[in-house]
Amino acid sequence: MRRMICLGVVLAWSILAPHGAGAQQRGAIAGRVATQAGGQPLAGATVTVGGTALRAVTDQAGAYRIANVPAGTHDVTATILGYAPRSQRVTVAAGETADAAFALEASALEIGGLVVTASGREQRRRELGNAVGSIDVSEVNLAPVSDFSQLVQGRVAGTTVLQSSGTTGGGSRIRIRGSNSISLNNSPLLIVDGVRVDDAATGENVLGFGVGGQEPSALNDINPEDIENVEILKGPAAAALYGTAAANGVIQITTKRGRAGSPQFRFWTEYGTLEQPTRFPDNVTARGTLVPGSGVTNVAPGTLGRCDNIRRAIGSTPGPSEIGCSAVTETFRYNPLENPATAPFQDGNRRSVGGSVSGGGQEATFYVSGEYEDETGVLPQNDLRRVRVQASLTGNVGSSLTVGAKAGFVESDLQLPQSDNALFGILPMGLQGSPLPANVETNGGFANDPAFFYDWKTFQDLSRFTGSVRADWRPLAWLSANANAGLDRAARLEVNRLPRENAYGVFGPPFDAGFIQNYDYDIYNASANGSATAVFPVGDDLVSTTSLGSQYLRETLRRLYAFGAGLTPGIETSLGGATSDFSAFEQNALNATVSAYAQQQLAWRDRLFLNLAARGDQNTAFGADIGWIWYPSASVSWVLSEEPFFPQAAWMSNLRLRAAYGQSGLRPGPDDALQSFAPTVATFQSTDLPGFIVNQVGNPDLKPERSTEWEMGVEAGFLDERIGFQATYFDKTSRDALVARPLPPSLGASQQRFENLGRVDNRGLELVLNAQPLRRESLQWGLTLTGSWIRNELVDLGSDAQGNPIPPIIFGLNVDTQRHAEGYPLGAWFQRPVVSFADANGDGL
Repeated sequence: MRRMICLGVVLAWSILAPHGAGAQQRGAIAGRVATQAGGQPLAGATVTVGGTALRAVTDQAGAYRIANVPAGTHDVTATILGYAPRSQRVTVAAGETADAAFALEASALEIGGLVVTASGREQRRRELGNAVGSIDVSEVNLAPVSDFSQLVQGRVAGTTVLQSSGTTGGGSRIRIRGSNSISLNNSPLLIVDGVRVDDAATGENVLGFGVGGQEPSALNDINPEDIENVEILKGPAAAALYGTAAANGVIQITTKRGRAGSPQFRFWTEYGTLEQPTRFPDNVTARGTLVPGSGVTNVAPGTLGRCDNIRRAIGSTPGPSEIGCSAVTETFRYNPLENPATAPFQDGNRRSVGGSVSGGGQEATFYVSGEYEDETGVLPQNDLRRVRVQASLTGNVGSSLTVGAKAGFVESDLQLPQSDNALFGILPMGLQGSPLPANVETNGGFANDPAFFYDWKTFQDLSRFTGSVRADWRPLAWLSANANAGLDRAARLEVNRLPRENAYGVFGPPFDAGFIQNYDYDIYNASANGSATAVFPVGDDLVSTTSLGSQYLRETLRRLYAFGAGLTPGIETSLGGATSDFSAFEQNALNATVSAYAQQQLAWRDRLFLNLAARGDQNTAFGADIGWIWYPSASVSWVLSEEPFFPQAAWMSNLRLRAAYGQSGLRPGPDDALQSFAPTVATFQSTDLPGFIVNQVGNPDLKPERSTEWEMGVEAGFLDERIGFQATYFDKTSRDALVARPLPPSLGASQQRFENLGRVDNRGLELVLNAQPLRRESLQWGLTLTGSWIRNELVDLGSDAQGNPIPPIIFGLNVDTQRHAEGYPLGAWFQRPVVSFADANGDGL
């Protein structure tokens, strides 16, 4: 409290008191940052004045200027990712400008550069005790990169990109250090230019209809050409200051901004084809005499039918609900791809064109870009058309205030086919169809008429705006403050349609006369952050950095659904043509978070750093009896190679040891803790009256899932920074995991409710090896090798109200091939093993 009062008094004095005398005691530092090999300017390098909050970023020519520097001697450091940092001691005279030029040498060790923290403050990587994965997009060849997931793939250890589908417009799921939650989303938190962006990788916030696991992703709304850098905070040890949203890690994306200098124009274009090169195996089946079990009544003994391997293994003694096969009369094989008339694949194509312009002067800079993208997939009814626009404007107001605004807009039209593991999809019903002669003759080997699949159409029209405004203020050499506010809004219209003329008898009447489903989404994510940082030298060797801040988040979801069947002839693209089976519902969800955080850093001789922090959250999804939730963190970083006692060896140029500990969480769903009711009809004295029933039993004790992680690591540079090595071990435990606990039927309400019962463990090792075998003025060659080992285990599912262990959670409908089971990884797959087999007739089947 005393420190805060002191800060307020000094800040007020600095604003109200005359500045003439103070100005005479201040000067400036200016210079240029370039490469050591060739002297090429380094735009975007950050120059900091040690022991103060003063810093500047270089322009296109590599030039910088820092004003209001107190007179005296200072340590000035230049840093940028991909180069070894350089420091020099500079003496500043009152009223004069001191020159400090830097020549940076390329480095394979990622100890240079800055990382943006949750408070909006930039910290040097050497100060952090946790691992942070960084991608400098300027160093990536974007020619083969068409979306964000491809940009991340294979570049950050411990980060796994899981492609949801091979179809055009399909997104990817990103997992960082394994999965943590049994019931909630396991996707990392996505932040673009300080704004939280909605990117639920599963469930209703992606696509309202089931199309076999194909899922679009908000990550792919971001144009890789507009990205300046990507930072991946891998777990609670790094992301504790992000609170009740960061247990799965954080992806921070910073888009491009202009640099002072003459306008720079860029153009790019792409054209290519898409092909399906896989040779799918033939469909094979055997026909023989079926033997039904005692509980099977729809198959008469002696009936001829398909005798697959399971039925043949059962033989003549099937179980009560099984069908066996006593004899095989003949076998068949057929490949639907052999029939050009019904083969589901086609040759697709992709084209895109875009451009950008950036530039400006010392007082203001700008960046504007636009791109058009058009892609047709290898499956019918699969195409994407997208327009993306990005703009940035930054200006200086005097020497101490910088303000900026960024905005991005995306408009896309996507059509997805029924495919992948869709029950009536093109792939399972075609490539896994029946090879029986009658089926081949009528449907070309498909399980049903191929026209049925091709006429079933699913659309998603998206309009998305993401914008932010930011202000950075440095009124004093030791004091800085920043504020950021932004909005991410996504409006989606989704249509699932089967025309009337599709009378294929798949669903039965009236659905075979056509149906239409509509989802209309409107999703808002508003966020605001503010923080202040004070930097104080404590003696000659110790520097104290204190940050205080607060954050407000508001997430809203509005969803409208409508369905109708029995379409009127001629009106087959609108719900206005539906004549039966009407249904509709509306959903409105709100979640808000208020948080406060504090961080304290002590830096000893700029090589030993201790960081302590805590964040408190109050969230509307918490139970009524839950107050503030606090997440602590601590880390230490020691640049051991800069100690005087460290042996100076030519083969080792750098060595850093680090360790970190932290906690973060995942909030429940917006309504999981609430008690809700559903309307019903009650009969009283032979009269129907409106009534209600308990739809969901509330849980006033519902808490967020809490993940605790500690990690330790080492970073070393060898052979004049030509080789860089990083190793990190982490151990993460997620407690209070949400589990749907069964409730006694006597409650007369819902059969289950979410409770904090489960525990999930993740531990592993991450390795990164960077090398620069060739480093010349006109040619550089870099290599990066990443690897990780992760062990994921569901330790505990909890117990029901009677104390009985909760049984494994089964995925799908009455199929236990995939489930959450104690002692196994989340979502583990199970299958009955084949212990022996015999090829009795020698036909290879």
